[in-house]
Amino acid sequence: MKLKAERICKKFNRKTGGASYFYALKETDFELSENSLTAVYGRSGGGKTTFLNILGGLLAPTDGKVFIDGRDVYSMPDKELSKFRNMNIGIIPQGSTALPALTVLENVLLPKLMYGRIDDSALKYAMELLKKVGIFELSEAMPNELSGGELRRMAIARALVNKPSVLLADEPTGDLDDENTALVLSVLKDTAKNGTSVLMVTHESEAENYADIVLKMDSGILKNL
Repeated sequence: MKLKAERICKKFNRKTGGASYFYALKETDFELSENSLTAVYGRSGGGKTTFLNILGGLLAPTDGKVFIDGRDVYSMPDKELSKFRNMNIGIIPQGSTALPALTVLENVLLPKLMYGRIDDSALKYAMELLKKVGIFELSEAMPNELSGGELRRMAIARALVNKPSVLLADEPTGDLDDENTALVLSVLKDTAKNGTSVLMVTHESEAENYADIVLKMDSGILKNL
């Protein structure tokens, strides 16, 4: 599945002081390499998350277009876009997005429940993912029993449960120690090798050892390293 952005940018209005607006993302063309792990480095506030959210169908650009397999993402009605995103794009956001009333396993299976039902194969795959990210033994735990790093790994498993064609990861190794950082980066690398196009935005220098393509985002401008 091809993901391509043409001349995307994002302008935000300021409420007070200085200029009346600023660009979090300046005009950018981008094409995500298929079956590869692409890493985008940059400091906080440099536009990485804005860039990722636009590509993922979560934040409409001020100008420009995003295409996935030739489909103009932001021309879809909201309901259609939500279903399309759920079935085709895995998103690993920053912070915890766990539903506190659901177990770890139920949280991971949530994308399956939104537009379908849980069968034995889906359940088996979810458990395989939990094992892959190192929290298999926590499948019946509640989110409030997990550390920040464990919650992040749960989010990774949830993003992969629908076997997406595109995976977008926002600081996926945040809150993780060195051992688990290596584990998560290995999972993302393997995911790319197995046919998913992976884009990760990060400040983690270790990611360079796993990425096939490395780019830099600075002040809303995407650059080659």
